[in-house]
Formats: sequence, structure tokens, C-alpha cells
Amino acid sequence: MTSMPAARLGLRDRGRLADGFVADVVVFDPARVRALATYDEPRQFPEGIEHVIVAGVLVVDRGVHTGATPGRALRRDRD
Repeated sequence: MTSMPAARLGLRDRGRLADGFVADVVVFDPARVRALATYDEPRQFPEGIEHVIVAGVLVVDRGVHTGATPGRALRRDRD
């Protein structure tokens, strides 16, 4: 699901959980996922997303943002 798009974009160290790759993982309950954002309050975290790991750093733990912001923009064949 993610290795083919990563390969097409030239992202050599993304798209798989393997040694030497950058880990980006989302753990969620598909029965509970729903957006809570509204036009009046657009910066609301969704419900049902239990854990998010970006570049190996825990960003959401038990549904709560940890304050970590390890993400960065990726460019084809440069990262």
C-alpha cells in the first residue's frame, strides 16, 4: 500500500518497515475513526487514531499528541 507510491516518488528509504528505512506508522481503529474538525474549529484532532509514529518518533500516544514534530517535506529523489 505504501511501498509502490514511495518507489514511484523516488523515496528510497520510505514505504516499508525494514532496517534502514524511516518508520512512519499509524495505528487506528477503523470503526472509531472520524473527523472532529469544523469550519469554526478546524484544528481538531480526529478520533480513533491511537498511535502515530513519524520518522521513528512517537507523535500521538493513546490518542493524545505528544508535542513532537519530526516530520519534514520530502522531495523526489533527494531524500
